[in-house]
Amino acid sequence: MSRRRYLALMLAVLCLGLSQYGAAWAQGGQKARAAAAASTSASAAEPDRSPLVRVADGRMLAPDIARIVNHGELVVSMLATDNPPFFSVKNGDLVGTDIDLAKLIATELGVTLRFDRSYKTFDSVVEAVALGKVDIAVSRLGRTLKRAQMVHFSISYIKLGHAMLINRMRFAQLAGDRSLPQVVRDYTGTLGVLAGSSWEEFGRRNFPKAKLVRYPTWPDLIEAAKKGEVTAVYRDEMEVVQLMREEPGLALTLRTVTFSDLEAPLSVVVGIRDLTLLSFVNELIAQRAVQPTADSVLKALK
Repeated sequence: MSRRRYLALMLAVLCLGLSQYGAAWAQGGQKARAAAAASTSASAAEPDRSPLVRVADGRMLAPDIARIVNHGELVVSMLATDNPPFFSVKNGDLVGTDIDLAKLIATELGVTLRFDRSYKTFDSVVEAVALGKVDIAVSRLGRTLKRAQMVHFSISYIKLGHAMLINRMRFAQLAGDRSLPQVVRDYTGTLGVLAGSSWEEFGRRNFPKAKLVRYPTWPDLIEAAKKGEVTAVYRDEMEVVQLMREEPGLALTLRTVTFSDLEAPLSVVVGIRDLTLLSFVNELIAQRAVQPTADSVLKALK
């Protein structure tokens, strides 16, 4: 092969290599540009993947809060029977500490407030939240393990002590020579409790040897204690103190026992999926300028 033909052949091979390299470089550039474009597109779409919901006034809210705001009202389940000073009808208006709290929650959310009072027991008030029939429950509700399996509890907005209302004659028969603290500590008598309330669970847990007897209403419990149908009834200290204050003559038949080491914190009940709403309610309760106590509420009733 002549030198001229050899040089021509080498030039052809070199040109072919440069062509293939150029094609590969171009292909690599296209991939890089495509990757950059995809990255830019993903960055632009990032806000669309946010779980927040934009409501009519432009705010970005958590879905559980947005649901209430878009609906325009906060629906609250509450027991049908009045429970002053927490909630009761006076002069045609609902008033009480629980009413004030529910109003504050609705005001801070910027919506109207509606109470659903179609529930006959405290447990059914809680179940309404669990089933999604209402947004929250504010109804003198204590925390129980049974309820904790279906809803969330807010932090406490007031704490109530535990108390017994005791039939003097029946208790004397039960006690014999034993002192009151001894009998109560290992209580084996009949114990009236409000059906469908937290006091069923409290009674079962705190007095495991007692025979629980369930009554549908508080007046029924009082009558049972007065007549001696049960030796004692079990409820919060505020209710017992309020009763004896309104009817001092009952002291001839009944006596009270309070427990300094037992408390019933009352909470707002929130749906199991509404975690941002729960956080909001907790913060609202914590930031209230005035934190009510059992004593302050009882004083207000005088």
